[in-house]
Amino acid sequence: MSKPTEYLMPEKLVALVEQAKPSLGLLRLFHACYAYVDRNPLLAINLVALTGKPACRARCSDLSAITGSPGAKSSTWVTEVVEDDGWKALFSRLEIDPSGMELSFKFTPNVGQAAHRGSDKIIFAMVDGEEIRKISSANEALFYIRAVMVNQADWPAFDIPGICPDSAPWTDNRKKAWLRIAARVSERTGQHYVIIPLRHPLTRKIVRVRVKAVTGWSRWSPGYLFPRLPCPPVAIVKDGSYVSLKNGELREMVKWTRVEGP
Repeated sequence: MSKPTEYLMPEKLVALVEQAKPSLGLLRLFHACYAYVDRNPLLAINLVALTGKPACRARCSDLSAITGSPGAKSSTWVTEVVEDDGWKALFSRLEIDPSGMELSFKFTPNVGQAAHRGSDKIIFAMVDGEEIRKISSANEALFYIRAVMVNQADWPAFDIPGICPDSAPWTDNRKKAWLRIAARVSERTGQHYVIIPLRHPLTRKIVRVRVKAVTGWSRWSPGYLFPRLPCPPVAIVKDGSYVSLKNGELREMVKWTRVEGP
């Protein structure tokens, strides 16, 4: 059973938000508006995305209560998002009334299409608005959403979003930033992770970074959780901390089915 603060977000919509590369403020506001519509039985995401239909109106304080930062003392963060053109990737309209109390918003048609739930078998994440409130960066939110999406899978795995050998390569600094994020999400969710960079077979550039998760439901078999050498440096994340493995350590762990032991 889902919590009152949770809402369902299909994988296609999760990917669309990732592609928009939102700031933390925009991501919070998008999730607040999405949850506001999703929880109202008289509203629907696709209707709030249709061209020619009226915009949805909501009090900024109500949106702040869903995903606003716990430390925020006002709804000025909503105004800051509206004044930045970055929202146009996810909203076709975003306006605050003269009083500063209410927001009018419409999603883009792409959001309406990506939010469609045409089948009971769609892949989705049950996102907790309270967790979005606590998160300190947009990338942490993106990682958290991918992590909860695979939480009950037999072989839970996902790619770190946005890694690209040319525009966003897997440098030491980017690696450390994502490992810190993974450690925070691990502490929050109780999941453990194996972080595996994957090279292009010809260029040898790292083109993807795979995250394999160990959860209370995962069923990894020996030889499938950890990669075999040779491979780029692998890291493990558990209980809010992370460490990069040496080759000798990886050889010993290659048949493990959990991060903390065989």
